[in-house]
Amino acid sequence: MAEIKEPASGKIIAVSDMHFGDETQLLNDGHLADRFVQVLAGRGPVEELVLLGDLLDLWVKTLVPAMRDGRRFIEGITGLDNVKKIVYVPGNHDHQVFMDAFREEVEARVKRGDLTTPKFMPARSYEGAVISGLARPGSGISYSLVYPFITRFVDGREVVFTHGHHLDFYDPSFGWARTFWLSRRIIKKRRKRATLHDIEMANLPFCGAMSVAPWVPELVAEGLRFYSIINFFARLFRTKTMQQSVLTDTLIKENYDEIRGLLPLLGHPEPACFIFGHTHRAGIGKIPGTDITVANTGCWTRQEDEGVPGLTWVEVERDVKLFRLADSGAELMYSERI
Repeated sequence: MAEIKEPASGKIIAVSDMHFGDETQLLNDGHLADRFVQVLAGRGPVEELVLLGDLLDLWVKTLVPAMRDGRRFIEGITGLDNVKKIVYVPGNHDHQVFMDAFREEVEARVKRGDLTTPKFMPARSYEGAVISGLARPGSGISYSLVYPFITRFVDGREVVFTHGHHLDFYDPSFGWARTFWLSRRIIKKRRKRATLHDIEMANLPFCGAMSVAPWVPELVAEGLRFYSIINFFARLFRTKTMQQSVLTDTLIKENYDEIRGLLPLLGHPEPACFIFGHTHRAGIGKIPGTDITVANTGCWTRQEDEGVPGLTWVEVERDVKLFRLADSGAELMYSERI
């Protein structure tokens, strides 16, 4: 179950934050979902389509209703003839998908009489993924589930993909209200330097509690009310320091210090490119003083900030490119050499 490193001979497409199950999702519009799938079908040969987290919003709905909301889109991408592989890298809102796979692995070991505990982190990989159950008959695509990140070599350059929720551990603004506040508190009490394993373990109770909340709708309603208040104040204070351009070095520059902190914990301190989602703020930039290109995939939910583009994804070949779904098809917003 070690991390898989595969040389990618062709294009990789990364898309994230569909949040199927959440009422703000946009791809529950069947016409829009079909149009996006058609655009993906026209992108030429794709080595891997990476679903980079928060595909499902299991903090709002349980697995089956969330999958039902995403069925049309998921069935569509599993029928793409130009895609070889689909890799699902869960985020914080669909963390339970990974935990289910991990528990199945542990239970299989126990049934064999093996009582050793598999190493939880980093980067466990499982053949197949829950979305494969919606695959169209005859689909030749292979499926895998990997958490929390993958690395690929594109045109000889190392590219790291992760959802990005671990960046919250390094976020100084409103950190007390974010999911990883508990991690910081616990690790500080231990008086030790944080590892990725430490961050993940300390945050498990929070993700676990959020994944069972949809069974009690009142808990979800209260949680959404709380986060709407937090997000309001976050936007209020952030607008004083952040430019509102959609292009390079703007919407994602506030994450550069967090990325610097996280990359060594992933074991890849200086990749050519780091691609993430999570913040719902699409963009491309370069970390100052380094050769590390950074790209954010954006999201497919309704945006409260009109200055932030939606309906976006990232493609990596020799360049990393940010695209937006426009009326005319795939609209190139920005491109950066890696």
